[in-house]
Amino acid sequence: MSFDLDERLAATLKAHAGADIDPAPLVAQARNRGRRLRRWRHVLTGMGTVTACAVLAGAVMVLPNSQGTDRTPRQALALLLPASPNQTGAAERPELVGTDPAVVHFTADDLVAGARYATWTAGRGTESVEFHGGTTQARFVLARTAATLAGVRQTLSSSGQPEPPTGVRVNERPGSAWFDPSPSSGRGLWFVRWQPVDGLWARLDIYADSRDEATSAASRIRFDDARRCAVPFHLQSLPAGARLLECSVNLRLNGPGVFAEGSLVAGDESGRWLTVRAQRAPTRAKDATDELTAGPYRVRRQGSTVLEMSVRPCEVEVFLKGRGNGYTEPDGLTVLGGYKPAGDIDDANTW
Repeated sequence: MSFDLDERLAATLKAHAGADIDPAPLVAQARNRGRRLRRWRHVLTGMGTVTACAVLAGAVMVLPNSQGTDRTPRQALALLLPASPNQTGAAERPELVGTDPAVVHFTADDLVAGARYATWTAGRGTESVEFHGGTTQARFVLARTAATLAGVRQTLSSSGQPEPPTGVRVNERPGSAWFDPSPSSGRGLWFVRWQPVDGLWARLDIYADSRDEATSAASRIRFDDARRCAVPFHLQSLPAGARLLECSVNLRLNGPGVFAEGSLVAGDESGRWLTVRAQRAPTRAKDATDELTAGPYRVRRQGSTVLEMSVRPCEVEVFLKGRGNGYTEPDGLTVLGGYKPAGDIDDANTW
């Protein structure tokens, strides 16, 4: 491409020296050059956008679509938990799995990157992620004992008539896999169960076309790193003797923001517990109609077991029964009074 308009103008003027100048060739050349510059500006702008996205820690990845012909951008990092640089992965400290609601001791970046929704959970003996959307749907659970893992309820749909397990190897570790036809999917539900390290048990439930595909997916889960299980709020007032037991956060790509909902479970040694859940409000937050107060907030009742308040942009609830047991309404008001939003609701690194 040439940018020598000045030289062309000079040559044209010299050729017409002493004569009347016809402006038509000059105007045509200027217009042509302007069109070329605009085309290149669009190209360079597009290249700059791609470069900037690549620099932003890989926030946009380019992955092949199901046909393998075009390349489709996906927000690969939006559904992942923030890093926890001061924590070690399950491979180094297996005894910590499920003990700290603030830490997930594994990563599943390659698997989750193709999804549109992901729910991460940590605490009360297990750590897990369930993700779906696009061409993938799966759930991974990690526990310290086989009994704890066996007690985790299945969430993906199947016929309930699994075939007998067969032996497999996941990253050279022994395990087993079995198949259960799915009534709602053309792909069967595969279960892969193995010990990624001594002292830990893992299970991947995934819709896949074959045992090899399922075991290959399991091999992509890593246990040498940790992430923070975080929600965009803190609980600064808990009932006497209570502590945080579990964290759960649901992230999504096809909504008004990345955060969909998050929950914290608190309880004590006597077996009492309650759940506080914040959901992104789809519309203008409702005004409370009851006269209850919790710290700076007005609170309304949902029946006799749930308290609710609006803290924009979220609706916040505390469950005393069903998702809780043993605590009273005054306890719930104490907890809601200490509710405090944290950081940017759609930037998990600020929570």
